[in-house]
Amino acid sequence: DLLRRKAKIQCVLVVGGFAESPLLIKHLCSQIDQKRCRVIRPKNPSLTILKGALMYGQDPEKIVTRISKYTYGIQCRAPFEPNKHPERLKEIVDGKEMCSTIFSRLISVGDQVMLGQIIQETYTPSDPEQTVINLTIFRSKDPNPKFTCDEEELTTINVPIPNTSKGLDRKVMVQMDFSSTKIHFTACNADGGAPVE
Repeated sequence: DLLRRKAKIQCVLVVGGFAESPLLIKHLCSQIDQKRCRVIRPKNPSLTILKGALMYGQDPEKIVTRISKYTYGIQCRAPFEPNKHPERLKEIVDGKEMCSTIFSRLISVGDQVMLGQIIQETYTPSDPEQTVINLTIFRSKDPNPKFTCDEEELTTINVPIPNTSKGLDRKVMVQMDFSSTKIHFTACNADGGAPVE
């Protein structure tokens, strides 16, 4: 995919069990302009993954940055706009035309993130009487998805927002934490309350 997009790749490092296959390496080399991009296969490609995991376990700070494999976001609701939203996504909520499947992007596929980096976004309720915000997290291979309909749902975080006296003027903070090998999502009521994972 990257080769078809003419990405500026200078080196392809082939590791893992499939890298043992001469047929795979031959095919890969036939698809790549060797003057522009080198194909490198370590001596023991099967052990490379294991060695990397051991090195990371001994010193996690060896990994300084990561490249996001997916676009991550939260499903949101907004007033329906005929020139922006497909008619099939229109819903009537409390007498108003709404689109409830908007992909609110936190990070895009291919974005570089630093170890320990935290991405934060703020969300508000769509109903002044709402006492819980349900934040459904999605991921996509598309760098700029508009709607969640065709994307992969990961999980839902339910954040209590019991004080309805502020109506729509209440905030929930969502954090996406890159401190470990797994991405960690938390959300909390900006007015107080324990973080929810």
